[in-house]
Amino acid sequence: MSTPSAVRAGQPQAPRSTEEFRQWADEVRAAATDRPLGIGGDRPAPGGRSAVVRLPLDTALRAAVGRTAREHRVTPLTVGLAALAVTLTRRTGTDRAVAGALRVPVVLPVRDGAAPAELLADTDRALERSISLWADGADGPLPDHLVEFRHGAAPAALSGALEISVALWDTDQRAGAAELVARYSEDRYSASGVLRLLGQLRTVLRGLSGGRVPSVGALPLLEEAEQQELLALGRGAALPAEGREPVHERVSALARTEPGRTAVVCGDDRADRAELDAWAGRIAARLAASGVRPGDRVAVLADRSVAMVAAVLGALRAGAAYVPVDPAHPDARIHAVLADAGVTAVVVTGELGQRVPGPGLPVVAADERALREEGEVLPAVATRPEDPAYLIYTSGSTGTPKGVVVEHAQLAASTLARREVYPGRPVFLLLSPLAFDSSVAGLWGTLTAGGQLVVAGPGEYRDPEALLGLIERHAVTHLLCVPSLYDAILTAGERLGRLPAGLTTVITAGEVLAEDLLRRHAGLLGATALVNEYGPTEATVWASYRRFEAAGPVDIGGPVPGALLYVLDRAGRLVPPGITGELHIGGTGVSRGYFGQPEATAKSFVPDPYAGGEARMYRTGDLVRWTTAGTLEFLGRRDNQVKIRGHRVELGAVESALRSCPGVRDAVAVPDAAGTRLTGFVVTDDPAALPSVRERLVQLLPAAAVPARLRAMDAFPVTVNGKADRAALAALLEQEADTERAARAAQAAQAQPVAAPETAGGGDAVAQVSAAWAEVLEVSSVPSDVNFFDAGGHSLLVIRLQEALGRHTGVRPSVVELFRCSTIDAQAELVRAGGGAGADAAAPADGRAERARRERAARARQRRTLQGAAR
Repeated sequence: MSTPSAVRAGQPQAPRSTEEFRQWADEVRAAATDRPLGIGGDRPAPGGRSAVVRLPLDTALRAAVGRTAREHRVTPLTVGLAALAVTLTRRTGTDRAVAGALRVPVVLPVRDGAAPAELLADTDRALERSISLWADGADGPLPDHLVEFRHGAAPAALSGALEISVALWDTDQRAGAAELVARYSEDRYSASGVLRLLGQLRTVLRGLSGGRVPSVGALPLLEEAEQQELLALGRGAALPAEGREPVHERVSALARTEPGRTAVVCGDDRADRAELDAWAGRIAARLAASGVRPGDRVAVLADRSVAMVAAVLGALRAGAAYVPVDPAHPDARIHAVLADAGVTAVVVTGELGQRVPGPGLPVVAADERALREEGEVLPAVATRPEDPAYLIYTSGSTGTPKGVVVEHAQLAASTLARREVYPGRPVFLLLSPLAFDSSVAGLWGTLTAGGQLVVAGPGEYRDPEALLGLIERHAVTHLLCVPSLYDAILTAGERLGRLPAGLTTVITAGEVLAEDLLRRHAGLLGATALVNEYGPTEATVWASYRRFEAAGPVDIGGPVPGALLYVLDRAGRLVPPGITGELHIGGTGVSRGYFGQPEATAKSFVPDPYAGGEARMYRTGDLVRWTTAGTLEFLGRRDNQVKIRGHRVELGAVESALRSCPGVRDAVAVPDAAGTRLTGFVVTDDPAALPSVRERLVQLLPAAAVPARLRAMDAFPVTVNGKADRAALAALLEQEADTERAARAAQAAQAQPVAAPETAGGGDAVAQVSAAWAEVLEVSSVPSDVNFFDAGGHSLLVIRLQEALGRHTGVRPSVVELFRCSTIDAQAELVRAGGGAGADAAAPADGRAERARRERAARARQRRTLQGAAR
């Protein structure tokens, strides 16, 4: 191809037609980005300071660039511009870039499957078209952020939209000496960052001019040494050879060494190692008698109790995989999980056997006194590393539960890694529900280390004051919870003057850790380590962690022992530090895949080219980048999956459930900024029917996935490509929240002092409780007979409601009472009565049976609350 005369002369030409110019201008605007290098601070003010960095090119490379230009009948400018296009698109994860050349913005397409010759031809055509459409002095579509490429010296200063100018500069033409030189905005970029950019551009130039690369996608961005550094950064410490036996076998072995040491405690109930092991053996014997065989799946539908721990141990001892089922889920969800897992039997506690669909499915009551104290003990069935240990369900993108199969090898490796990171015998406070995968960390990390597991009971796990009491009473050293719950615990500790100073380690997971919470922790519990863990269910609970000894920037750290972490672009190539990519996880914790879903498994669990052999890695869908400190910064999701109060929720599943409701034509689910609740936007002809829509969702979805609010709209705002604009809907929610907060602040400024509880009149109590609800739910008003959970409340908001009621009424009912009395009218009665005794306060210290009866009643009330009007 001949080089365009406009390129040779460097002169702008008149546009051929207004319509063609407009189309080209739209392409420039669509391809432009405010982060053209994939990095950079805020946009600097015009006229800011600039600096220069230089990178020498060896004579062989400079000669190769000239030779490539001649072979393809283009200029060295085109070769350099093509290399810059590859570099920029790799760094930004796009398929086209906008760069400046000859004072003209050029849209540069990059196709991974194209040959290098096609890339050069595409670049040359794009350059010719841009110059031919650019009129001298015209008000062209110059992007706000532009990278320029020159063949010649870099400019003495940056001007206009330029924030970086890269030049291929021949320093000595006779000797063949050359260099890449860049002038950049010091307010936006660092010298080291720009130097890395030049190094990557040099690597691409070498590949493009070498004549040996079959396709553009095969052009390297990083040198071999740089790739090895990245691989080393993501490689966790090697796990010891010892300690990889199945977890239940290790628990049994510890029972033989110190049989009398307490293993599990919950409320007034406790079991030592020998008792727990024998109890699990009897459950295993009962399961075997009911037809359970090695390799089967056994559901565990249990209350928070010592019996719950014995139940999962019993299932493993029988050679089965345990399937945890959350009693808080609606019956439809429970039945769907049992059916999808194809369980052979169900182990239950209390009255939960009534929720097992039947007849025909054997039910074993783990808390049956005879089973606990007497009967045949089944020796543990031998298991292989590849046998399934548990099957845990997450939200599916279509609304159908999706089960993750974790084998004994992965569970043993993950648990061994935990003992390596947290050595010693922890006293661990278990807060997570059994069906929440972080329970795996608490259960097996504690029991296999010979520690003591403290299970927060049904009336305790959601009450910060009760949790403080558990920490003090049992001298708890370790706890794991979502950041929002830990924040509530600190708030309660400050109010009561009882900070949990005896803790040695607090682990947060499941939500993004706010830097403000880290600072608060450091100020209140400076001697207690705070560890931020990250990991999907598919990688067996955790894959990275960061231990904070002091306040500072928040990230998710580096790999746990045995893990392999890769930050890759769309084509599976390593991306350099500072550049966003998708996190892939390899190593010992990668699970088997999704139960009964080979296509979904093949899509998410892919071969690991960096480990080789039959190794696999899991595509997380999470966007991250390596920091200069060698840690991972979490940036969010690649798709529409979010975390709500630590629970993984597929927005597609919520939207699918919404669209299945009568009268709903379309739906979009949007999380709030804090990740605590969803709002469902729906297009419907019958907005008055939205309460019944939410009632239906309560029957279909887990509590965390049920939108707190439903908003009717005539139509959704859309993006330029016609899709629902989620960002615009999220901005609308934030704007409304700001308005509500301002309105509440104004009301609070005009409010009268709170009357003492004994003198508060009926009307006053209702008004005060209503004000507390409005504050917590961030709404202007709520009908006095509406259920708190139907109005958008959830378990963590109940804790905030308790605090708000204390401020507005002078009375702080117990959390259990607030779950029981879940309307404004009912809570106003609590205020008039001084808050009620509360289920926990009324329980005698030694009344285990009475307490268990009340807890079962409280759970039944909660279940009725969640399913409310649907019943």
